[in-house]
Amino acid sequence: LILFAAAAWAFGSVWSKQLPLPQGAMASAAEMLVGGAALLIGSGLSGERLTQMPTAAGWGALAYLVLFGSILAFSAYMYLLKHVRPAAATSYAYVNPAVAVLLGIVFAGEQIGAEECLAMAVIIGAVVLIGLPQWRKAPEQPAPLKQQACK
Repeated sequence: LILFAAAAWAFGSVWSKQLPLPQGAMASAAEMLVGGAALLIGSGLSGERLTQMPTAAGWGALAYLVLFGSILAFSAYMYLLKHVRPAAATSYAYVNPAVAVLLGIVFAGEQIGAEECLAMAVIIGAVVLIGLPQWRKAPEQPAPLKQQACK
């Protein structure tokens, strides 16, 4: 199922460039609503039930994920899919873990070693290499020669 999910995500990312989606954030909203409905149906069919109410910290985490993890991040992803190559747009999947580690250092006082620093440098370097073709300026083409009419 995990391999199928990854393949479906990649297929949908490439296919979405050709789909007539609504303008702006509505495209992201439509996709998230359909995905949410599918997951709700799947959880109901598999027997998942809410056994107790979440704590305030749980509600806060949910609000953060809804706002930043879904609405903001997915809208940015949809924008990137329309304006850059899919390889560059999907580079977020490599950057997100590095950002999470940095947020843990800043806000939670976590400690990392030399190996983690090296791994993050390799990840960020790979993302930069993926983006290079997108950032390079296209070579200027010489102006076509005009043909002169014979007199």
